[in-house]
Amino acid sequence: MQEFQLRIKPQQDNNFALELYQCAYKKAGEKKRPKAKKLGGIKGNNLVLIRGAIYQFLKQNNYDPKTLSHKRNTPYILTEETGTHLAILFQAIQPLKKEVKIINIREGIMAMSNEEAHYWFAKINNSNLGKNSLKNSALRALRILLGEC
Repeated sequence: MQEFQLRIKPQQDNNFALELYQCAYKKAGEKKRPKAKKLGGIKGNNLVLIRGAIYQFLKQNNYDPKTLSHKRNTPYILTEETGTHLAILFQAIQPLKKEVKIINIREGIMAMSNEEAHYWFAKINNSNLGKNSLKNSALRALRILLGEC
């Protein structure tokens, strides 16, 4: 299983941002794991709008949502299922401003099966594509599919 980490990045006035990382596998013969890959981040009003989803994902990983605070230094270790859902959620809503679209996308991603979430995760994050335009096309398609509900 792939491991993901949700890290808290303190901001001004006791606020914080969240960053999601995908941890690399330790290869045979290596002493250390390669550096984790940042998949996305969320802050401000967008974070407030998806807070309930984040609480639900934390509960699924046996964390108390009350521990989500600017004071926390330890990352949350997440399962592959939770990590893929959060990755597509963060990446899909990060640039958006319209609250209705953000809420629709949040609800659509929360309703996705693990298989569907893995499909969209692969479409958006396939590093072998080498083309940012394909990633942007997949994100745009996901936003249109879920944002217009």
